[in-house]
Amino acid sequence: MRMFSGALAVPFLVLGACKDTSCDADVPPEITLGQGASSAFEPFEDGQDIALTIAPQGGMGISVRALTRGVTTDNLIDLQLITEIDGEQTGFFETNGILTCQEDGYGLLWGQVVGFNPEEFPDVDALLALDGEQVDVIVIATDEQDRTAEGRATVTLRVSR
Repeated sequence: MRMFSGALAVPFLVLGACKDTSCDADVPPEITLGQGASSAFEPFEDGQDIALTIAPQGGMGISVRALTRGVTTDNLIDLQLITEIDGEQTGFFETNGILTCQEDGYGLLWGQVVGFNPEEFPDVDALLALDGEQVDVIVIATDEQDRTAEGRATVTLRVSR
């Protein structure tokens, strides 16, 4: 029985993942927000309970994955990560990320945390006041050809010590 290391299998999967797919199809840009692990994606359900996670830019936020169509994949994209409560912005961060083409023809973005303004929510005590709040999570992705997709989901924030 032959065994293959994961290191050999990964380049094959990465190189073969976009073959014969429509990841970069000429369709109107769209983005769906959700969560998942590995290459899995589950869209957020309206009002779904979501726990905070540590944000790479500092502070705490909501871990997000995004599934896209009509936005160029396998290249760097510009991102705006926004949170709103009752229509009022509670966090805004600009960053970038790689949108990876999947075998099903969709682009997948992961590793993003949509945070809260650290000046308004400087510590866990301030964030604890948000427990049970309905939060709009917004991700705006713009590719190198200025195609923009905006995704929005309303979730219920769960904060604990």
